[in-house]
Amino acid sequence: MDIYGTAVTAVQQIYQVTVFIQGVVSDIKAFEQDKYNVKLKLELQLASLQFFQQRFLDPQHGLLLPGNLPERVQEAIKHLLEKMKSVLAEYEVLLHRYDLSGEENSLGGMDVIEEKEKKSFFEKVKTKTKLLKLKGYDWSLFDKEKIIAVVEEYKQWADSLRDMMQHFSQEAVYSLSDSMSKISLKGTGLEPVAKRQKLASLKAPDDYESLSGELEENGTSTGSFQLALWKHNREEQQVIVEYHEYDSRLKVEDLDSEEIDELKAPVRDLAWLLQNSTFSGEEQTDDSDQPIIYALQCLGFVDQAENGRSVFIYELPFAAGDSTAGLITLHELINRVDPASKRLLGKPILGDRFIIAHCLALTLLNVHGSHWIHKNVWSRGILLFQRSSDNSIKPFRPTSNEAGAADSKRGQTLAFLGDWGYARPEQGGTEMKSDFEVEPNLYRHPERQGKPTRQFSRSHDIYALGVVLLEIGLWKTVSQFFDKVIKDAHKTGRLPKAKDVRSAFLALAQRELPKEVGESYTSAVVACLSSKLKTDSNMELSLDFKERVVDALEVGRKL
Repeated sequence: MDIYGTAVTAVQQIYQVTVFIQGVVSDIKAFEQDKYNVKLKLELQLASLQFFQQRFLDPQHGLLLPGNLPERVQEAIKHLLEKMKSVLAEYEVLLHRYDLSGEENSLGGMDVIEEKEKKSFFEKVKTKTKLLKLKGYDWSLFDKEKIIAVVEEYKQWADSLRDMMQHFSQEAVYSLSDSMSKISLKGTGLEPVAKRQKLASLKAPDDYESLSGELEENGTSTGSFQLALWKHNREEQQVIVEYHEYDSRLKVEDLDSEEIDELKAPVRDLAWLLQNSTFSGEEQTDDSDQPIIYALQCLGFVDQAENGRSVFIYELPFAAGDSTAGLITLHELINRVDPASKRLLGKPILGDRFIIAHCLALTLLNVHGSHWIHKNVWSRGILLFQRSSDNSIKPFRPTSNEAGAADSKRGQTLAFLGDWGYARPEQGGTEMKSDFEVEPNLYRHPERQGKPTRQFSRSHDIYALGVVLLEIGLWKTVSQFFDKVIKDAHKTGRLPKAKDVRSAFLALAQRELPKEVGESYTSAVVACLSSKLKTDSNMELSLDFKERVVDALEVGRKL
């Protein structure tokens, strides 16, 4: 398949039909009230097509990146372009019927479409509109409700094309480390991805040190997170701190300085990596060019030897004046009790649970796209925030009678992935150290429970996400599912069998999830827990995870 030629031709045709619809609609009085919204949506889709053409259809490199596309990606691109064309098929017939597609100087060719060509073609369409009005059947295609429905369906396929291509590109960027400087990533949204990929294989420089100043806690803590006032250089700054207890080996009294430095190195490396990587911010919206990662922006770390811990300091994702609202983790929200009735608060509406789940799945997808692994996905390490109507981030405020019922004033729920483990570079390997803490082990893949039998991989992160998705779907935590098991393990000092834990999770998912959140959500959870996603390569695994988990959860966000 000549994917480059096929894609360019399809994009040109789709673009031409879109401008045709836009030109006709601009001259219809019935659209006066909705004209702005329709025009804006069409403009966004034209911009998306230009994005695809300019950034991914380079005649020399093809899809911006050298090398051949995997056949699966080629088929996916072809399928999405065909879907976009099929939505507009009736309008393409009209375009030919009125001899607009073949006119000299109309849009065409394989070069990037110029704005002046678009305007010229737009004016030609408007001159034909009067003739079109005389044709009753043809004119019916421009019924307002029909056009709005067509534009909405068209947008969904266009967004899927953009998202799929961007994800493929961030995966493929990793193979270009030697030639990265020769390829311009400016404007693609992939610059932060390339930077994270490079950083992942590096260590903190020798002069990277613990931050100075004092931390003054305010408010109550939630898990390992705490709001605090950081006083440094005669300044004060509201921050979020996250506590990491020292490795137990650091509590041995006869360690020499070199041994101490070696045991503290993973914390320094992680803090340096997080501090120098860009995640969230004002640009982190669903329409941003940069692949979205919902995570806190790290400012550095403080070594508190007197308390036997390290402290990561993060910027507030919201305005400092909102910090009185406090913090809340997903685990805390699910287990929150109504002070009056002493009973657990109710479940959020279905759409809210899908939004939280999709937020986490999308973040993990893009973390892996940067060739990082998280290593510590669990509900105690996930902070919840809200996105207001003006796109700013606010603290999460649960309603008084429900854990997270729909509330237009509250806004959309965002789940930020925190509590990073110490294994950062995907190819860097993982220490095979035993860990017999009961509850954290229940979130881990069977190969990583107790004494690990495999190096940490993407599949292990995906399994842990599956456990969290199960918690979200049923609105119960692992600590509730396995209360007796956890107590028995503490008494006996032995972890439950890993295979039994997975079997129990899968049974819960298959039995309880369909009636709670539906088949699509259930399939996504089972795909994560069963470890049956395609693993021929990281790219195959990532694309399969996107299709079977991220995209499946995306559908439910509108519920």
